[in-house]
Order: sequence, then structure tokens, then C-alpha cells
Amino acid sequence: MGNKKGGSMMDEDRWISDQWFYKQYAIYGGTFLLLCAAAAYACFTDFHIKIVIPAALAVIALLLIFFVGRIKKGVLEIFRECDQLLDQAMDGQIPDPPDEDTELALFQTKLCRFVIIKDKASKTAKQQKGQVETLLADISHQTKTPIANILLYSQLLEEKPQARPEILVRLMEQTKKLKFLIETLVDMARLENGIIRCVISKQKIKPLLVQVIGDVYQEAEEKAMEMKLDCEAGTEAVFDFKWAREAIGNLAHNAVKYSPVGSTVSLRVIPYEMYVEIQVIDAGMGISEQELPKIFGRFYRSRDVAREEGLGLGLYLARNMVAAQKGYIKVFSEKGKGSRFSVFLPAEKRWP
Repeated sequence: MGNKKGGSMMDEDRWISDQWFYKQYAIYGGTFLLLCAAAAYACFTDFHIKIVIPAALAVIALLLIFFVGRIKKGVLEIFRECDQLLDQAMDGQIPDPPDEDTELALFQTKLCRFVIIKDKASKTAKQQKGQVETLLADISHQTKTPIANILLYSQLLEEKPQARPEILVRLMEQTKKLKFLIETLVDMARLENGIIRCVISKQKIKPLLVQVIGDVYQEAEEKAMEMKLDCEAGTEAVFDFKWAREAIGNLAHNAVKYSPVGSTVSLRVIPYEMYVEIQVIDAGMGISEQELPKIFGRFYRSRDVAREEGLGLGLYLARNMVAAQKGYIKVFSEKGKGSRFSVFLPAEKRWP
């Protein structure tokens, strides 16, 4: 609506405001009482009885008609303005903020808040629906290959009994892959819908990193790689052990997976005043500057690692798991010179 200077909206807004109403009431009421007093005086003094009384009554009647007409006009104007505001609200339009301090302006302000809240809720519902549809499509796409392979190997077991040991090994590999895929997709769905519940407490970091190294030790041993840990025994941070282990474990798994045979992967801890930094350093192929902004995207995989098995969910999950613990991840990498992923966890719990 905006500021309608000189228009009927401003006049009627002033009319219905308390100050203006009481002012008009005082003027008309005072005039009415004066005329009544004049009429009474004329009656008792027999002064111009035939002229004063009819004139006084006529003036009183005109004032009452005028007074009621102004009120009716103001009420109708208010109804019209309210009707316009409600039409805008039903169409999803946000009314302009009011410029006057009146009852109608208060109603308009509340209506603005209602429309904004309703619009936000509608957008959230559409976004959640889109996320569910995307998730279902991702699950369908990612599970199709391992399920097809399991069916194929199951048929081969019947057709080629002599190759049973080899087929069973491949069948087990595909089953493990499918299990890992389903667990990863479930974690992703729980993260995106805020279902994950982090039990955060201040605890020592070294036992966490020892577990992480244990989780990837077999992979590293198969590639003759060395795992190094640099962490003071008493260093503490605030985190959820289960989800921190999975997040840092994803980074360590990638470091081993994409590093050359015989290289070293290091886990280093650096305490600061506000955060504790956990570095995962590898000597792998590195990441180009153009790809760095994309690597935390869901299902993103670089062309350089297209031949390697993977879902493109490890970094995506790691970042969200760390964020759920009030932390964040930074990455420093150069093509051909390895990468350093830094996980920052709070040093103290500073929230309720």
C-alpha cells in the first residue's frame, strides 16, 4: 500500500486512531451539550421558544447524522482495506510495511508476519519434497549395479558349479558393497533430515585417532603404506566419538585409497584456543584448484579417480558429520603434491 498522503486511507486511519476519535467525540459531544443547555435555557426563560428549540434540535440531528456517517464511512474503508490485504495474503503477496501507528497498521504488520511465515513453511515443504525425490533417485541409481551383479553371480552358481569358490568370493564382494552403499545412503538421509543425534562431550582425541588408524590399517598394509600419528595424550576436544570416528575415518580412507604404494599418511593434532585441528595428510595425486569447491558435493567424483570404486559421498558425509558437532573442515591441496584435510572441532562446549 505504501504511504498515501492526502488520500482516503490516511484520513480514515487518522479517524480510527484513538487520539483522533476522542478529539472528534469531544467536539461533537461538547457541541451537543451546549445546544441542549441553550434549548433548556430557552424553555425556562420563554426566550424565542418557537425559534431556538427547533433550530437546536435540527442542528443536533445534523450533527448526529454527520457523526454516524463519518463512522460508517471509516468502518467501510477499513473493511475494504482489510479485504485487499487478505486478497494479497491469499495470493502469497507480502503487503508493504505500514507507515502509520494505527489499529489497521497493527493488523497489517501481523498479516505481513503471517504471510512471511507461511511462505517460508511452503518453501521448506517443497525443498524437503525435492530432497526426498532426489534421494530416492540416488538410491535407485546407486543400488542398481550391485543388485544386478548379485543376481548374475547367483545364476552362475547354478550354471557353473565348478567355478563356485571364485563366484562366491565375487558374490561376497558385491554383498559387502551393497551393504556399505545402503549404510552410507541411510547416513546421508539421516544427516539431511536432521535425524542424527550427536552425544557431544569433551574427551581425549588420541583414542579416537587410534581407532581411525585401526579402521584403515589393513588397506594401508596392503599398499605397504605407513600410518603416522602425532598427538599429545592429554589433548582434548568436544565431539561425538561415533560420528567423529566416521567423519575422520572417511578422510583417512580417501588418503590411503588415493595415495601411491609405499607412501605415508599422517594424522596430526594441533590445539588452539577455540578449536582443535586434526590434520589428515597424504602424498596422493592432489586436487586441482578448479575442483576444490566441488569436492564436498553429494555424489561428486573427479575424472581423475573415475576408475576407482566409490560413491562420491565420503567427503559430503564427513563435512556434514563434523558440522553436526559444531565443527568444520578445510582442505589444502595442490595437483600432484598431495592433500591436507583439516578437521576443526571445538576445544570447549560453548552452547547449551
